[in-house]
Amino acid sequence: MGKARKAESNKDGNTNTNNEQVPVVNHPVRILITFVIAGIAIYYRLQPLFREDKNAMLLAGWNTTVGTSGIVQELPCAPDHKIEFEGCEALRCGRFLLDRLISQEEAQQLIEIAEKGMSLGGGSGGATILDLHTGAVSKGTKFADVRLLAKSQGIEELFTYDELKLYRTIKNRIKVELEKKWKIAPGKLTLTQPTFFSRMTGKPPATVHDEYWHIHTDTEQYERFHYTTLLYLNTYKRDFEGGRFMFDTPSYNNTVHPKAGRVSMFTSGIENPHHVERVTSGVRYAITIPFTCDPNYGISDPQS
Repeated sequence: MGKARKAESNKDGNTNTNNEQVPVVNHPVRILITFVIAGIAIYYRLQPLFREDKNAMLLAGWNTTVGTSGIVQELPCAPDHKIEFEGCEALRCGRFLLDRLISQEEAQQLIEIAEKGMSLGGGSGGATILDLHTGAVSKGTKFADVRLLAKSQGIEELFTYDELKLYRTIKNRIKVELEKKWKIAPGKLTLTQPTFFSRMTGKPPATVHDEYWHIHTDTEQYERFHYTTLLYLNTYKRDFEGGRFMFDTPSYNNTVHPKAGRVSMFTSGIENPHHVERVTSGVRYAITIPFTCDPNYGISDPQS
């Protein structure tokens, strides 16, 4: 056997076992290649921030402001849609988005009200709700009465007069805008159950009630809903990831980015199937405020 050839090193420190010259990439070229690779990686990481899913049409983005006239999408009502309550039910169904009705400061105040009640409970899964009208709050895998929880901790008045006044004022402001948009006669529309704050996180579901991301229509769950309104209290991308609201159609989704103070209003029938995308990080806050034309299903304002 011949002797093994000793590995040699060139003057740049590159080992060559075959006595052949190893090409060396010049230092500036290596820096350029590194920057190009890093740039491509950054582009693909940030690309989702600047585009929607290919099957989604963006109605209102988190970094845009809906104008004073709002965004309107008119839709035909369900084929079996019947007018039971003249002067109240929609002759033409649809959706309406508005940004300037509720201020971001008011939205933050409402988060503080929600957290005051939710801090006494809290769901085991990713969703916690608080209903100021009934006092129901998520606690573990069930619901409890937030007023009794407060009293058990020596708190006689959980929500102040001013806090409940703010809640009523904002609810009434939304109601007036809804009446204007759908030309509803005064005194015909009333708040209905359930009206509630929601707090959503990326925690895995503990019960079926935590699985808020399934497609549904509101009248399937609550027959006497005629109009649904949603008030977003914080902002997609800034405060949480995921959690976009989507109106579903067979071919694509009409997507709404939650934004603090943004109001979404829509008729509650099968013309508006929808779902909330699962929150992946952060905390998403909103209020669901439904209205009915049936006075038998109306509810009064919460009392302190």
